Amino acid sequence: MMSVLFDADAKQSSEVEDQVLEFLQTVETRESKVSSPIIVCQDGKRGSYYIRCSIAASIVCDLLDLDARLDPNSSVSFRANRELLLKHNTYRRMKQDGEAGREFSDIIVEYSRQYTPEKPLKVWGGQHRTKAIQEAFQSTGISRYHGFRVYFSLSKQQRADLALVSNTNIAVSNDLFDRLQEETLVGTELREWCWKVGLLEPGEDFPDRASTSESISVRLARVFVVNFFLGKEKGEQLRAEDLDKNVYEPYICESGVELDPEYERIINKYGPPLWNDEGMLRAGKTFAELHRVQRNAVKKSDKIKNLKGFRNKALLPSVLSAWSFVAGLLQSHPQRLENHLQAPRTSREIPDPLNAGGMSTYRHDKDPKTYRGLGTRSDLLERQRMAQVFLAKSTCPDMILNHDLLDQAVSQVLLIKYLERGYHKF
Repeated sequence: MMSVLFDADAKQSSEVEDQVLEFLQTVETRESKVSSPIIVCQDGKRGSYYIRCSIAASIVCDLLDLDARLDPNSSVSFRANRELLLKHNTYRRMKQDGEAGREFSDIIVEYSRQYTPEKPLKVWGGQHRTKAIQEAFQSTGISRYHGFRVYFSLSKQQRADLALVSNTNIAVSNDLFDRLQEETLVGTELREWCWKVGLLEPGEDFPDRASTSESISVRLARVFVVNFFLGKEKGEQLRAEDLDKNVYEPYICESGVELDPEYERIINKYGPPLWNDEGMLRAGKTFAELHRVQRNAVKKSDKIKNLKGFRNKALLPSVLSAWSFVAGLLQSHPQRLENHLQAPRTSREIPDPLNAGGMSTYRHDKDPKTYRGLGTRSDLLERQRMAQVFLAKSTCPDMILNHDLLDQAVSQVLLIKYLERGYHKF
């Protein structure tokens, strides 16, 4: 029986010791072959227990699970790992090195049989090195010893922390950070809501890098939820005749170490019932359909360039936040709401409902020559303008987002701001 010792900085744990012994009986390591003692270490910040060991490719390849879960008990737990970039030159070099006999080190795994028990080594860090080891062994049969850090008895928070720390060497994107943070601090409800309304395909996960994806990100999904309720709260305070007399300020959630404060406030204020709010469900389904129609219209049209920014016009932060805010704002004003939820009309000249081409070239008389087009930026002024565009559109069910409507909406924002500053005194 191998000797298992706890490091001087690691608190003794019989549970961890039993798991380490189980692991050593299940997986043959280089240390076990030479009867070398195994040292159990403990992370100073999160208290996670782990050992360091070396395992031969011939043994480890069939035991590795690249689909690690933050919550072992949930089949819909967020996918914690990044997408494998198997065509990237860096990965190709890894594979070539593995085929040449290189030994890789410090691959981060968790020993767990709670799910997919035949693959008990859940990979949290070193996914590309792991894949390179597997492919090199399959193609050449070379079985070198590779270095692993094996963790035991992890909590969900420890797993999330481990996933982030393990990936910092290749710059964890804010989108991946948000995805890990969402399940750890909130749960899977946001993703399940996106499935329900059609913003994600059933079983699809949020992207770990939104800039290379055409799917909604965690951040944008949060933005939609927050603005719907911010708009709803505001709309309940306004009479119908006052709707068009205000400049509205859609909100953009931020990524960070802490949960965005406005998103956290909304989650805490409305609780679990918010995910079944009929108004938000309908708004989500309508917006998902608008995004689908916009994307297809741009792809099929010969009148507009098939650019990602045009296809995904609905997912631009200023557009999405403004549309959702107005959908919430009009919950107390049914007729205007129906008009808003009706997709903008198209025409021979404007084949896509959001008129991405027209917006990209739009510039008000008061705008500087460097202005890049309506809805392209995410600053407050742009969000205010887009909210007014959708509010103006809600005055008529058959409205088209042509230049005249865009100009009237932007002029309305400028006029209200001028009056608020006291320009009417001059």
